[in-house]
Amino acid sequence: MNRRLLVTNDDGYRSFGLRSLVNSLSKSYDVTVVAPDGPRSASGLALTFYRPLRVREFNFNNVPYYAVNGMPGDCVSIGLFHILKGNPPDMVVSGINIGENVSMLEFFMSGTVAAAIYASIHDIPAIAFSKRVEGVDVLSPDQVVDGFDEAGEIAKVMVDVFIEAGFPRQVNLINVNFPARLSKDSRVVVTRLARRSIDSKVYVRKDPRGRPYYWIWGDKRASFRRGTDAYEVIKRNNISVTPITLGLQSDDAVKSLRGLADYITERVRNLFI
Repeated sequence: MNRRLLVTNDDGYRSFGLRSLVNSLSKSYDVTVVAPDGPRSASGLALTFYRPLRVREFNFNNVPYYAVNGMPGDCVSIGLFHILKGNPPDMVVSGINIGENVSMLEFFMSGTVAAAIYASIHDIPAIAFSKRVEGVDVLSPDQVVDGFDEAGEIAKVMVDVFIEAGFPRQVNLINVNFPARLSKDSRVVVTRLARRSIDSKVYVRKDPRGRPYYWIWGDKRASFRRGTDAYEVIKRNNISVTPITLGLQSDDAVKSLRGLADYITERVRNLFI
């Protein structure tokens, strides 16, 4: 019996990156696609609580697709707890995102990564795949195709390996980033998250009535620390594999803060005297 995969993204079900990933994975796996009905870039771990969600079902190349009018997290939730209820996937695979998701800034902002995080929170192994593109507005990715078929084949190799071997101990999800130009010289390198890949800015403009409006954007940084995902993908043209644990709490910090917590408790008690 084939292993079952739930595939999603944040660029929408029409994305060529998603199509390339599905084309590769469906050769060996039972693939179900649950993806947004349009682009949801930079949505992070958002869930929809304020309006009803709707799902459109169709079939493409013998793969079931479900288009959801919500966020990537909504797609994973509907996939796990409705469409595949009672038959959980062996893995959730998210991507291939059009544009890299390197550094903590992009990691926590990305809807592609958020889908993998959401799956991991529910004890499903997950991998997020993203690919750097150059000279393209990643928020309008309709015509981006170059190199994604190759990235899809490499992604399948990685899924094959991790399905068989499992994740290393304490690793909950894996964030993979492909360089803009894949070649035979591109290496797979285990990395850590850079802190920032973008110098954030707020652009202030005025509308025709003279009222200010704002764009939050930024410029890609020119240098990164060695060993980080941004350095390997952007500077070295390598494939970055970043293992992530959801245990964000530091044991050392917990120990060092206990005395301070006692002190704060005493100060709080004094407020009630």
